[in-house]
Amino acid sequence: MLKQRLAAGETVVGTWLRIPHPTVIEVLAKSGLDFIHVDMEHGPIGIESMDRLLLAAKGSRIPAVVRVPGLDATGIGSALDLGAAGVIVPRINRIEETVQAVRAARYYPCGERGVAGDCRANGYGTEDFAAYAAESNRNTLLALQIESKEAVEQLDGMLEAGDAVDLFFIGPADLSQSLGIPCRFDHPLLLDTIRQIAGKVRSTGKAVGIHAPTAELAREFFGMGVQYVTVSFDIGFLSTGAKEWMKKLNG
Repeated sequence: MLKQRLAAGETVVGTWLRIPHPTVIEVLAKSGLDFIHVDMEHGPIGIESMDRLLLAAKGSRIPAVVRVPGLDATGIGSALDLGAAGVIVPRINRIEETVQAVRAARYYPCGERGVAGDCRANGYGTEDFAAYAAESNRNTLLALQIESKEAVEQLDGMLEAGDAVDLFFIGPADLSQSLGIPCRFDHPLLLDTIRQIAGKVRSTGKAVGIHAPTAELAREFFGMGVQYVTVSFDIGFLSTGAKEWMKKLNG
């Protein structure tokens, strides 16, 4: 499982999915990617299409982590009830938001996730709830996004409050904007800030993740000890492939 691979020190690579069609997941699952982020923050994916996408991920045997639109307990719980391998919560900036995310994503004694009863995640009620809740707490990936100057300043407290958080994921685009250097991904200030975040997160024994805008930056992030990296996204792969074909045909 994804969470156990991170705990074992493995490096994993995934991508983002914004096209709300199950076939896209089925195709990407054949590419060698380790996981897929189903992106509900940006793009047209809603709860009904997420349901179908998670079914496709399950059938394709690839972990699907849902980026929920925000810090909402109902949205977090719905994604997990439908069988997501985990959730990634965007724009976490403060200690109290870290606590809220944990409370929404974990069952007792770690949190207060809503008890759905019969749902996909617990075999539609065929599993003993206590055993299922313990397994969910143990295996569900909870990732929080660090993507602002405020979050960097609050990181020590967030790490202390986020004992039940598995992964702190850096969003370099929004972070660069917050630092006053929007989308200048090779800027020394951004790279130094990423290195600082990675060092602090790793010192607590937790995994650190990031989106890599280029393959070169991905390799640089690996060198910083980043284990969990996303590259491109479904639309980017589609666009790049089409452009490469046209370049070959017109060359």
